[in-house]
Amino acid sequence: MTEKGKSILAYIFGWIGGLIVLFALKDNEKNTKFHAAQSIVLSAGYSIIILAYSLLHIYIPFFRTALWVVYLIGIIMGIAKANKEENPELPVIGNIAKAIFGKTIGE
Repeated sequence: MTEKGKSILAYIFGWIGGLIVLFALKDNEKNTKFHAAQSIVLSAGYSIIILAYSLLHIYIPFFRTALWVVYLIGIIMGIAKANKEENPELPVIGNIAKAIFGKTIGE
């Protein structure tokens, strides 16, 4: 499988896909690992915020919809960057991914 394909699959399958690409598949390039790390941060962050929102029983009209749209935009931006083989860093998410997975992705 190509590096581009691995990166796209990491975004499509969320944090599980990111973990598989980052740790299970060997011989990945630095950009592929970075895409996988961003996928994990993006998906896990979305899941944690939705879980906290549900557990706290806070009602803010359209919050879940707006959050889902932001999550979907993040996935689309990541896939587009992976497909064009551009600099993989997404705004905000890239810095968090570097802080968490810095040694794993070679930063």
